[in-house]
Amino acid sequence: MFIALHKSKQFLAPLIKFIIVVICAYALYSQWQDRSINTDIIWATIKTLPFYTLPLMIAISMLSWMVESKKWQYLINDLYLLRFRESVTQNLTAQAASFITPFRTGEFAVKSLYYNKFLRKNILSRILAGNTSQMVITTILGVIGLLFYLKKNLEIESVFLLLFTVTLLCLLAVTLTLWVLKKWDSGSMSKATWFSTLFYSLLRYLVFSSNWLLILLLLDNDSSILIMIRNITIFYLAVSIIPVFQLFDIAIKWTVATYIFTETFHNSEIIIITTTLIWFTNSIVPTVLGCLLLPFQKLKTVKE
Repeated sequence: MFIALHKSKQFLAPLIKFIIVVICAYALYSQWQDRSINTDIIWATIKTLPFYTLPLMIAISMLSWMVESKKWQYLINDLYLLRFRESVTQNLTAQAASFITPFRTGEFAVKSLYYNKFLRKNILSRILAGNTSQMVITTILGVIGLLFYLKKNLEIESVFLLLFTVTLLCLLAVTLTLWVLKKWDSGSMSKATWFSTLFYSLLRYLVFSSNWLLILLLLDNDSSILIMIRNITIFYLAVSIIPVFQLFDIAIKWTVATYIFTETFHNSEIIIITTTLIWFTNSIVPTVLGCLLLPFQKLKTVKE
């Protein structure tokens, strides 16, 4: 009976990989069938852009994943000596899994399965620490952008009240996060590790958000760079605090972008096309790469 159980567990890893790839393939296909995305308009808009735009956007997206992979390699270097190539593979395959799960739970599941069972609790805590640091950076920059956005229409007292309220909420969120991380046994992370992780998170944010800045500049709109940056930070704050499946988040991004970038683009079609291009380069391309890599990876679903 024990031998039969052991053999059945050996089929678990191929089954997990098969399920993730099949669901991702179906989800990616359905995005272009179920959404009202006019590919003719998209390609017409792309043709108006310089020939290097799409390759450059994909390169920027991949660079952001390289930074994320360096962060992951750094986060677990006291637990496991991970090569950079392995870190890239783990992040891309985890992206494929998180694409079809809410709250990025697929990332927790897939990444933990790369490691032996006795390491998984610590691995899960480091994943949580990495995601938390990214959310901290997104929140701080987003709140700053939001304050600049609101100050035009609010009295100075209201701005200070808003800032005070947001600060209290951030402190509450940080306190809760630190408590969760402590319970998850991430206390072995030093302050230097936390600061370095935040630096990697900031660097990654600057890289992947630059795709928005690139498109906005190439379309020759009349807004200033500061207004563009402000709107980008608000956009990423808004889409980060709305918990949805990644495979559905294009609709949320369309809605948020249409509202935030109205003063930049008066044509809502251009906003939708721009958002779709960024969604394609920042989410779809790494998801496809993750699906292609996943079948060749070894997941540890049996005790070794």
